[in-house]
Amino acid sequence: MDINKFTTPALDFIRQNRTLFTTTTALLALGSAIPLLSRAAADYRAWYALGENGLPLNLFGYVFQSLARAFARSDTRVPVPYDNAALARGKWYGPLSQRSFFPGPVPRRRGERPTVPDFAGPHRQTTQGASAEMRDKQEAFLHALAAANPSLIEVKPSNLEGPLFNSVWVREGAAARRPELWNLNREFAHPHGEGSTHMVLTLVDSAAAIEAGWAERHRMSGVGVIMPWNFIMIYAPRDDEEFRVWKEFMRASARYVLGGETEVVMP
Repeated sequence: MDINKFTTPALDFIRQNRTLFTTTTALLALGSAIPLLSRAAADYRAWYALGENGLPLNLFGYVFQSLARAFARSDTRVPVPYDNAALARGKWYGPLSQRSFFPGPVPRRRGERPTVPDFAGPHRQTTQGASAEMRDKQEAFLHALAAANPSLIEVKPSNLEGPLFNSVWVREGAAARRPELWNLNREFAHPHGEGSTHMVLTLVDSAAAIEAGWAERHRMSGVGVIMPWNFIMIYAPRDDEEFRVWKEFMRASARYVLGGETEVVMP
């Protein structure tokens, strides 16, 4: 079969109607691109609505987190997605990560978990946020915790979120820095504007908090050495009882980063 008998007339027809074919191809390409552009625009608006954070609140910040999103983890609500025994033997986490500094069993959080978008950053909840009164209580507690432990803890602007939020830091020289926290410097907890709080707990307390519905890991936790496995987000407290539990998580975080043997006074 001579295929040229079929292709030659077809090519001649295309050449004679080049404008028609060019326009049709362009329209088909545009029709395919519009849904993609629409989804990208909606995703950008959702990210922008989360507000000021440690990334620039513009297209550059969005693109940066989008690139990180490709490597981010999706198992943030699985209590133990890692080899716990191996981490306990390693130099980064070690035996201290297997202790609990929460006073007793972690109670189960009532109700459903809040909605947390799957952006690599910022990591925020968009439902069940804290009231303005509760946020004032959280801020007051940061300062009260530092005042009750003046040689151990200080309040400074967050190293991870820029000057947007206050955070609690281990004072210089107060304790040896936990090796898995090398890139967090001495900061161990910071609340966000909607009341959720990033903090570092032991692997045991992190898993218990996630299991009981109080927390989830950051999407970059456990991705290489970007963030440690035990960098988690405790959801915003909704009432005084949840605020009490939140304070116990804060104290447990402080005890862990201070080496486990140093007493931390609860204000």
